[in-house]
Order: sequence, then C-alpha cells, then structure tokens
Amino acid sequence: MIRGLNSGPPICFATKKLMSTTLLKSPIFRSLACAALLVSCGGVDGPGHIPASPYSPYKNKSGADTLEVGDTVELFVMEDQAYNGTFQIREKGDIILPKSGRIYIRGLSVEAAQSKIKATLQSDQLKSATIILDRTRHGEIRTFNEAPKLVVFITGKVVQPGQHMIALRSNDAVYAYEAVLIAGGVTPFADEKHSYILRRAGSGARQKIPLDLRSIRQGNASDIALVEGDMIYVPERRFGL
Repeated sequence: MIRGLNSGPPICFATKKLMSTTLLKSPIFRSLACAALLVSCGGVDGPGHIPASPYSPYKNKSGADTLEVGDTVELFVMEDQAYNGTFQIREKGDIILPKSGRIYIRGLSVEAAQSKIKATLQSDQLKSATIILDRTRHGEIRTFNEAPKLVVFITGKVVQPGQHMIALRSNDAVYAYEAVLIAGGVTPFADEKHSYILRRAGSGARQKIPLDLRSIRQGNASDIALVEGDMIYVPERRFGL
C-alpha cells in the first residue's frame, strides 16, 4: 500500500500503475507534456532560437537575392571605426573602403559580401575583424526627385489641368488614363468618350489620337502609353436641346 505524498487514503501499487497508464494514454496529457518539453528546451530549434522572418528576402530582377549596382550597404567594423560607413555599389560592382581600396561584391549575397570584406581586411589590415554588413537600400528603388520624369500636359475638364511631371517606373510606361487620375480625374460633365491625345508628329504638327476614357475605365478598351510632351484634352460634354 502507498500513501499519497500529501494526504489522502492509501493507494495500492496496482491502482497507481493503472492511473499512470491511463494518464499516459490521454491525448490532453501528452499534449501538455510536449508543450512543457518544448518550453524547457527553448523551442523546437533549441535555446535562443530566433524565429525566421515572415517576410521574403528581396530579390532583384533576375530573381536572385544578391547585391547589384546601385545598392547601398552599411558597414560596421568593431575593431576599427575608420572602416565604418555607407557605401553604394559602383558601376563596376565594387565599393571603395578606406585603406583597402576596391572590393568587388556585386552578385554576392549580403552574407557572402560580409565574409569577403572580412577576409580582405584580415589579409592585410587587421589581425581579426568583426564585420556587420547590411543592405540599406536597393538600387532599383528611387525617390521621386531621383526618378526620371515624363512631362505631359493635361487640359480641359480635369480637376488639376496643366503640366504634370510623372515619375517613370523601371521598364514600365505611363498611360493616359493613369495620367488623368494623377491630374485629379475628370470633372462633372466631362466628355470621357471623346477625349484625345495630341502628339508631336514633326515640323511642329501634332497627331490627334482618339482617347475613350470611359471605355478604358470600364475595361472595354486598352489604355494608351504616353510619350514625352503628349497633350491630353478632355472636352466638355454637349447636351442636345
């Protein structure tokens, strides 16, 4: 006979063995035991495990997560702050470090570039180098002021008529309906169906290109790509008497 550790009537060994077997077979008990084991071990990946980021790594146009010309990296060298700084990858694929010169890192991952910079510094500058390298900006991403512009003129029944400088995206055109939206859209009584584009045709002449904004908006017609200097005119709707 076995008495409970705290209090209560004596429990026979057979009864206690039966209770233990029943608990082990219980799904709730097994779930609680597994949870306690994971907590005590610091998670499924061991103590100190940092969960993976839910965000996908940046990939350039080729689909690779590598450094490219125009990318900006920030470098920290624990042993010598003279190497610290922000560097843009130059046209030939290199950055220039103080006292070390050119280091080519284009086409490398951030981790591989970090290892290469470390090896370079340890080869002729530092006995030991603790390196932190981060990409702080992608070369394909530009501010509005840095991006090339397309100048178009929008007049007639739009909210904001006049000259508009529209930032160009990489390998993408600017379209007429998009430009009208940038100008605030059309005003009441605008004749969307009979709008048109005036495009330079040489010798000062302009070609008139029909522009059916209503059909474009409804998805029944293709939008028209704009070129530098295009003029978009949205006339006023005429009502019959």
